[in-house]
This record gives sequence, C-alpha cells and structure tokens, in this order.
Amino acid sequence: MATSDGSIYHLGINLGHDRSAAIVKNGNIETAIQQERLDRTKNSIGFLHQSLGDCRNIQIPHEAIQYCLRKCDIGMNEVSTITANMPGIDYSIDILQRAFPKEVSAKIYGIPSHHLSHAYTAYWPSGFDEAIVLVADASGTTDRERLTESYSLYIAKGTEIKLLHSEKVKAYLAPLSTLGFVYEFITKLAGFSTAIGKNLAIPEAGKLMGLAPYGTYCDKWHEWLQAKPDSYSIDISAYDLFLEVEALKKLYDDGKGKAYLRPYIVDLAYKIQSELEEALLHIVELAIKQTNCRKLCCAGGVALNSVANYTLLTELNLEDIFVFPAAGDAGIAVGNAFWAYHNIEKGNVRCKLEKATLGRDYTETEIEAAIHKFANEITVEKLSYPEMVSTCAVQMSKGNIIARFEGGSEFGPRALGHRSIIADPTFKKMKDILNYRVKFREAFRPFAPVIPWEEISTIFEQAVASPFMLLVSNIKKEYHDQIPSVTHHDGTGRVQTVTKENTFFYDLCHKMVKERGGCPVILNTSFNIAGQPIIETPEEAISTFLSTDIDFLSLEGYWIRKKNSLVLSYEEHLAQLQESDYPHGLTEERIDVTHLMNQLDEAIFFGKTENLMWTRNELERISSQGAIYKETSVFFAKSPLGKHFSAQLEKDLLLLLDPLGMSEIKDLSGLIPAKFFTYEEVRLLMLCYKGTDDELEELRLELNLSEKVFREKLEWAAKQLKRYNLTDKTFRRKSDSINVPTDITLGQFGNEAFSLYNTLKQFSDSLTIHGYSESNICKLLAIETLQSIEPTYIHYYSNHKLGAGKLEDLIRLFLLRHSLSKERMIDILGDYCFQTLCTIGIIIPREELFASRVDIYCIHEFFIATDHRYMIYEEEDHIEESPVMYIGMDSLGLVHTVPKYLSENILDLCTGSGIQAITASCYGKKVIGIDINPRAIRFARFNAQLNGVSNVRFVEGNLYTPIGNEKFDTILANPPFVPSPNSNLNFRDGGNNGEKILEAIITNADLHLNNTGSLFIVSDLVNVHQYEEKLNKWWGTAKADKLILTTADRNDILFSVPHCHYPFKQTFEQYNDELDMWIQNFNSSGISSVNFGYILIKKEGNSFYSKSIYNPTQAINKKVKEYFEQIDRLNSVEWDKLYLQLSDDINIKIDYSFNSNNKKFFLYSKNQFYSEYLIDEDVYKVLEMIVEEEPVLAALAYKDCVIDLIYKGIIKVKLQKRQQKYIDFYKSKEIAATLSNCANPEKDESIQIIEFQTKTTPTCLTSYIKQ
Repeated sequence: MATSDGSIYHLGINLGHDRSAAIVKNGNIETAIQQERLDRTKNSIGFLHQSLGDCRNIQIPHEAIQYCLRKCDIGMNEVSTITANMPGIDYSIDILQRAFPKEVSAKIYGIPSHHLSHAYTAYWPSGFDEAIVLVADASGTTDRERLTESYSLYIAKGTEIKLLHSEKVKAYLAPLSTLGFVYEFITKLAGFSTAIGKNLAIPEAGKLMGLAPYGTYCDKWHEWLQAKPDSYSIDISAYDLFLEVEALKKLYDDGKGKAYLRPYIVDLAYKIQSELEEALLHIVELAIKQTNCRKLCCAGGVALNSVANYTLLTELNLEDIFVFPAAGDAGIAVGNAFWAYHNIEKGNVRCKLEKATLGRDYTETEIEAAIHKFANEITVEKLSYPEMVSTCAVQMSKGNIIARFEGGSEFGPRALGHRSIIADPTFKKMKDILNYRVKFREAFRPFAPVIPWEEISTIFEQAVASPFMLLVSNIKKEYHDQIPSVTHHDGTGRVQTVTKENTFFYDLCHKMVKERGGCPVILNTSFNIAGQPIIETPEEAISTFLSTDIDFLSLEGYWIRKKNSLVLSYEEHLAQLQESDYPHGLTEERIDVTHLMNQLDEAIFFGKTENLMWTRNELERISSQGAIYKETSVFFAKSPLGKHFSAQLEKDLLLLLDPLGMSEIKDLSGLIPAKFFTYEEVRLLMLCYKGTDDELEELRLELNLSEKVFREKLEWAAKQLKRYNLTDKTFRRKSDSINVPTDITLGQFGNEAFSLYNTLKQFSDSLTIHGYSESNICKLLAIETLQSIEPTYIHYYSNHKLGAGKLEDLIRLFLLRHSLSKERMIDILGDYCFQTLCTIGIIIPREELFASRVDIYCIHEFFIATDHRYMIYEEEDHIEESPVMYIGMDSLGLVHTVPKYLSENILDLCTGSGIQAITASCYGKKVIGIDINPRAIRFARFNAQLNGVSNVRFVEGNLYTPIGNEKFDTILANPPFVPSPNSNLNFRDGGNNGEKILEAIITNADLHLNNTGSLFIVSDLVNVHQYEEKLNKWWGTAKADKLILTTADRNDILFSVPHCHYPFKQTFEQYNDELDMWIQNFNSSGISSVNFGYILIKKEGNSFYSKSIYNPTQAINKKVKEYFEQIDRLNSVEWDKLYLQLSDDINIKIDYSFNSNNKKFFLYSKNQFYSEYLIDEDVYKVLEMIVEEEPVLAALAYKDCVIDLIYKGIIKVKLQKRQQKYIDFYKSKEIAATLSNCANPEKDESIQIIEFQTKTTPTCLTSYIKQ
C-alpha cells in the first residue's frame, strides 16, 4: 500500500550470506544496509547454531530491516512489497511468511531468479540507456530441475532486461563447476576465509586477487576454464581440477607457515585469476558480437574482481562500464526491490546511482553522546570544514594515520570516504606501517588510491570514472615511486575517482598537493580491523579508534585524539617496523602432474592404493571431497560406474559418491530416508540401473564372481533400486530344452545346445538353502577338507556321525554313497527337480530307494558333479566310458593357485568335470574347456548350467586340436596323467615317464598365448630338480618368467601305493602284483622322484625359480600374482629406487637349547604359499634391519641371499617406504655387510637359508584305474 503522501516503498531482502535490506521508492535507492554492520558479525549469514547450514531456517535480517524503515520514517504496514531471495534453492517466501504476521503475507514476493536480481542492481541504477549485463558468481538460483545458475548474460534497453544466456550446472557439481566457486576453491586453499562454525567458511576472494600478481604462468598445468568457440559456455572439469590441486599439494606443500606464502599456491592464484579473465573476455566478447553494444554492467560476486573488470574495459574497448558497489549478494536486497518496483508497481523511472553512501546520517546529538561516552579517553576539538581538510592534510603529510567518519555508511564492501582510514601514499613504507599498526592483515595486500576524476588519466591508464573502487588499473610507470604505498606488485592500483560531489576526499586530494607537493592522491582503506565488519556508528568509530594505533579520528566536524598517548612520527614507526615475508611463485622447474592425478583416480575408483605418496587417511579425504565430480572428467573419463553414470539418478535423487568410504543415496525431497552403501554396492546399483551388458560383465569379472552369485547380487540391487522407484535392467534366461531320457549319464548334454538352466537353478538353490557347503560339511564330519573323506569312514559318517536333517541327507546322497526314499528326495528337492535329475541320470534307483550316480563337491560357491571317488558298488558303478575324475587336491590346488588375471579368453585343457573352466569364468570373459573324454564334456556342461555359468563352452577333442590357431590370455591345464606302466589306462597314461602329455601342453602353449599370456598347470612333476632344463627345452626360446611350486618328493613306494591300493575287494596278492608293476616302471624309467606341483609361466621377463609350498587348501592366488609383480619390478625398476620390506605374512620364531647358547631361527607363515625356513643369525639380523630401516635394494652389497628371499616372497620390493623414515644409503651398506657370508645355496655348501619340503599329496586311487 502507498503511504499518506502517495509514495510506494519496496523492501528488498537478501537471505544469503551477507544478509541485507534495502528500500526503493520511485526508482531510487532510498537506503540499504548489510546486517553485519549492525550485529557486528562478519558476513552475518543468519544460521542458528542448531541449524548451521540449513538454508530453510535462515533468520531474516531484523536489524537491517528496521534500520531501513527508520531511515525512511515508515512502518512495515506502509511497505507495498517485500521481496527476498537467496542463492541455491530459494526458500525465501517460506522464511518470510514464517517471520512476518499474516497481514503482511500478501505483500511477499519471490523474484524469478537470483541472477535476475543481480541484473537489476547492475543495470537499473547504471545511468546507461542500453547495456550488456553480466552476472557471475559462485551460485545463483537452483531451479526445479536441480540446475544452478553459474553466470548469466542479459541485454538491457530502456526499462527492459532480456536474457541472452544463462549458464547452468548440475547443483551437486556447482561447488567446483561455476566460475565463482572455482575461484573460491583456490581462495580457501590459500587460507583466505572467515570461519563460521566448525564446517562453514566464507571465502575472501579479494585477497586472492591481490596475491595473483606475485605468481607466474606454468604451461605444464592444465587449463581449468575452457572456452568453447562461438558458445557462451565455459567447460570446467571439476574432477580434473580437483585432482590437479591435490597432486600439486602433495608435490609442493610442506604445510609450513602461511598457506598463501607457499609458492605453488601463489602460482595457482595467478592461474585462476588469468583464466577467469580469459573466460569473462570470451563471454562478453561474444555478447558484443551478438548485440553490437559496448557498454557493460556487472554484478554478482565475480564483479568484485576489479582486476577482471579493468581487463574487460580495456581489452574489449568498452565505451563504459558500471559495477554496482555491492556487487556481491548483499546487493540482492536492492535488486529485489528494483524488480518489485518495475514488475509489481510497473514503475519505469531509473535513477542513476551517484553515490554508494546509502546508510543513514547520524545526528549531532548521537555524535555528542558517543563523544561523551569516551570523554575520559579522548580530547576533542570542533573544526570548521576548511580547518578539518587542512588539519588532515597536515597530519597525513607528516606520515600520520587518520580515521574518517562522515554521513551515511557505504553499501558494499568498499569504504569510499565515509568509513575510511586514510594516509599519505607518497611515504615508501606507509602500507607496511598501516598494516603493522592498524590493519594487521597480509603484508602483500595493496591499499587503494583516491584521485580526483579530472586527474585520472594523468597518473592512471584509465579514461572512465571509478567512483566505487571497482577497477584496478595500471599506474603509469613514472608514478610508481611517487605513490609507492598504493602501487601494487604489478604496478596497478584499485582506484577510486572522486568529484566535487565527494567534497571531503576531493578537497583533501588537492590540499595534499599544496601541503607536500606531488600527486593529488591519498591512500584509502576501510575503517575496521581484520576480521571485523566496517564500523557503522559514531560510537563504534571512537571505540575502534581507541583500540587501534590510529593517530587521529576525523568524526564529522570533530577532531579527536587519544589522551595521554604520544603520536609518533613516521620515522619512529619506521624504526619499529619488522620485515615482512612476501609471496613468490615456484622457483624450481614446474612439473606436469598428470601422472599423479592418474594415480589418485586409480586409487579412488579402481582400488590401486599401493605405493602412493598419499596415506590412506589422505586418500579417504580426497575421495570424500572429490569423487562426486568424476562424471566431469576429461582426462579420466573411464568410470567403473558405467559410461552413462550420473550422480543425479533422478531429479530429486542424488548419489553422494565416496568410493573409499560410504556413499549415500539421498532423496532431496526428503520423502525416502537416506541409506549408505559400500563402493562395490554402489557399482552394482549403478550398473544395474544404467549399465550396459558389457559393463556388467566387466564388473562380474573384476569381482571374480560366478554368474550365479553375480545374478544374486543384481537381484539385491534391483530391490534397492525399487526402494527409490528406479527401474533396473531385467535379465531373463532362455527357457529349458525338452528333456528326453538317454541311456548314458547326462546324455542330453552331449548336445551343446541342450539347456536345463532354470531347473538346475532350482537344484542349486536347494543345495544352497539346505547349507550344502564345504565348511558346513567339514564341520559335521569333523574333517579339514572334502578330500579327507576316507572310504573306510563312509559307513561311520552316514550311520553314526550325521543326524537326520536335510543337509545331512544331502551329504549322505552326494558324498557318502547312501540312498534315500523317493518321498525324502521329493521333500528335499521338490518333485519336478527330482524327476528331472532322474531323467538325466543323476538320480538312479537302488532297490526300493534312490541313490546318486555322482558325487557333488563344493568349491567356493560352486557345485561340481563328478563320478564317484569310491566305486564300491560293482554293478551300479560300472561304466563303459572313462570316468570323470573327482575333485582331488590337484584340482582344488590349481583353483587356489592360479592368479586371477582378468582375461578376454581362457583355455582349459583336460577340463574333466570343468572345475577349472567354471571357476575361471569368474575372471575370464570367454572360456573354452577341452577334453578328449566325451563323458567329461557332458559332466562339464551339466556343471556349468548347475552353477548358472553361460560364458564357458566345452568341446571334445585332443589338447589344442579343436581351437586351430586361436590365441588366449590364459591357458589352464590339469592333465590327469602319471608315469604309467600300462598304456591301457587311458585317462591316466602319461607314458613311461609320465611327461608325454605335459610336454605336449607346454611345447605348444606359446603358439596359443597372446603376447603377455600365461600358462598354469598342476601335475605330477618327474625329477623336479631337472625342471629348469626341461622347461627351457619344452618352452623354447620365447621369453617368460617360470615358477615351479613343489610339495615333497615321492620315491617309488610313496608314488606307487595310491595307484595300487584298492579300498575293498582286493586280495593281498592282487595288491602285490599291482605294486610290482608300478615300481618296476618307476625305476626302469630313470625316475628318481615324483613331486606333486605347479608349473606357472608368464610370457614376460626371463627368469626361473622353484620353491616349496603347502599344497593349498586355501587361496594363494594373490601371493602368486604378487610373485610375478615382484619379478617384473626387479627387472624394470632401478634398484636404488626399490625399498625392502618384510612380507606381512612372515613370522619368526627362535628356538633355544637348554644345554647350549645355540639359537635356531625359523621363518614360517599361515599362508600356504610358504614352506618353513631355517635361517642363520646373519640372515636374521638382515631381516631385523629391513624391518626397522626399509633400505633400498641397491644398498646391499651382497645380493644373492636377499634376491633369494625376494623370490621366496619373504622380502618384498616396494616403490616407497611403508614407514616415513630416512636411512642413509651408506648406513644400509654397512649393515648389509652381514650378508657377506650368505650365498646362494646352489653355489655354496654353507647354506644360510634351508627350505623344508612339505608333505606329499597323492593324486589318485585304484578304483579309477580299474575302471
């Protein structure tokens, strides 16, 4: 409503940081004030302690509102409109409606956008008839699509403001994806911020602008703000930017002293300032081309960058430029009021802003009251205006510092003469003295020069007015020495021009020339001390004056000095001045840190956290702060979350990504409670949501999961997605084939196209549900492994050990040769599943009951069916084909030994039951299993479908014959062939010496391996001490690293007995005849021993090593993989860059003798990759030194023993120390001299490391041979 005189008042309020209020009437700003000037809290953001950071509960600036109302002499009921705004999601209408009485609510309005409000402040009071309007800040309005304004361009003409372009970014990316926020990021890095509570800080970007000239350009660092030709858009890769800063921080930041004095930060200040200027030039130049207009208005926090403003003015040859004095968010209050005036009242009057002093005047009574309050501490003299100007000039020309208080306060961050501290800039060290005595701020920061408008072009390279101190222009070189205290490091000054309307400053500039000659320039800075808002009232002026080392206070017409305080001369202050540290950029060669950025990316998203410069805690911090920006990356676009990944899952659904911590899916609407997930779970969720089939398969292989287990995880992911109303990718399997009975076990699977996936899934699920797993079975039977089941215990286990549960009956059925009733079968498996298993020959009748034709073993999550290990029922067990070997320690050991290299394709020779191929399907995209035995092929296909594996093919054939010239990443082989006395033993006959098949596999492997392929074999090794020579012969000249893992040697009797001893139905004479045949073949073939072991060959390097292990019943894959990595590191990295560490798996025990002082030192480990080792005391001392010092490998003069320890896996070579200790190279060398007596056992009879062999492992029983 209008007031009694017909005036219409529009109240504008800013509810963002720097809260403020303003009133506009008839197109003119009547008053404006920041809340911080009144509550004396810097930035006054308005959060309550209990709701810090919650923008919905920001408090309105009550004091500022009342201040404006009082100045206009009106009440709230006389205000026609109340318009508020805040950056981000605008809650201002809700906040105002809660804060004001109901009768006021009809007056409340919301402006369409934050940037539009800024645009009104920039253009409406500019005095221009037409102009381009540039608004750039950290954050504008976040719209309903969760997009946040970064910068906007308008074309304004008359009273119309029309949008040209609004650059928006996803809201969750905004903190490092807008021009303002990127600048603030480096600002905070430099330590320029005001802390608001524990987790909130307001950046002080002006300080970074002042720091920038001390830095220099680096062409090895990446460009952060990239302009797109003929486009208003600026590309910002927030992730790459973040990683580069973290890499530079780790490389150059020692954490000492002030952050802004660290050279790399100084160079970053230069970098971001330069790039900001280039970005703004690109944007405005394009607007000029589009509009043909050369007047520019600026607002938004970026517009306070007076260096950039001057660059725009000069580089683009602008006719004029206007920057609103409160260009930051404080100015929003004015923009809101202007908008309401124009859009609600429909007003069209535009009054040019002549002055920024929009605060209220203080009465003579108020001033006298303030003086009276401090009467005991000050002396006061009333002066006329000419006397005040003259007195100030005289004192300033002597080198004294004066505070000036006059009229209403300035609106905005700049003091322009009404709340100022002034001094004479012709004194060389006046800036330093002012900092030391009063301002207590960073020494490098410049102070502003004030100059009469008509003199500007004489001293400055500038031809336009700068009344609000928002242009930093070049000072002509010849004046640098004349006004040194306002000449910045780069020869510039943030100039304030004054006219006769600015009476006091204008007259004082001229009076200074008469008093001391030289330039009509004075130094001006804000009347406050560091960390405090600019003063507002006379009382605050006197209080601040008394609390600082300011010499005099000019308070309106009162000249005030301190009682009993001696005013020292400039020279006396100069004598007390201490030298300050000034910033500078890097002096050493700058480094391209892309490789370090890559390390960080791989650590965060790919789990490669070893041998990095960063600690785990540092990586976790980096992950929590920077991972969310991953989707913006240009250099590291590959993402484990899929090529379609975006953290914004839906408009109101956001993934707060933290790969090294816990990630949160947050419903921004607040309807669904937040939930946290691990990184692996996040990957499953994201790829289940938007991943491609190839991406899902890559994840499965990376996690080394079977298809069955992976499908279960995807089902879990689908349930989670449904919780958020997200649709998952559906995965359907084709229907089962028609199941027709055949005469042989699993005969249907002779047809490769035959499918029973769905029914066999039911069977697999039944086994799983009832707990059919190795751990459960071993626990019930009190054995270590399933391979420990002895034939003489079968009846005992079944009839005396096991209970009557379903799991127990499954064990009886599939491992103990027991039979069950049909009713019990159906009860456990279900009728359809039971009938299907009967049809395919898995379940067979035994008299009135039913038994299993197969044994079913558990290996990890897999179920593997084989022929019976113990064939004790003569008729039932008779088969016309070669049997399919049970899962022995050889099969199990190879599963546990093979390093799981991700492979495009894998070949499994002698596949048997398919166990190697099926487990390899977890890390191979495509697997082919080959066996000469058709029964094995059928069993393998059945096992694949039983376990839900679809990426494995099984082909009948002899070794490499079926694959032609195809090459593979990995070849696996478990040839069940031994030194055999009888060539009729088809599936076991390896020739007299047992190596015929093994030789064929190795000899032809290179032809079928890719360049970095691997061959992994488990087999009986004949005369293992000759295997270096044998492998050189069989493998040929191709380079490779070869590793032999052995158990214990078996002589003729240890080898032969398992092949001769039949558990039942064998006479003593039969056993002896069989034994004679095997032993005679053993001895006549020149065999000294047979060793159950592993041949592991990787096509790179050129090494051979043999070591003892315990045949693995637990996984040693990682240790084998680590072995090859260590060998590669030994051969590819200089030894003075390799640090020695004792393996975490190794323990040391010392044995003492009661009868002597002799000690024995043993190394041992729970990891089956190791045997047990006896070492002498010299080696023990070396290991002690390695644990304590972690020396470089090159420092050890006698390397043979150490290299042997490395090959054994006892010592590891690392690229960096685990401990942050420094050890001198020569100290390492001295301590290492203890190795002088330690030689390679093969070269010296004085063996210092004795490796014990482990127990032997039989691989077969006669029951198979007799088949």
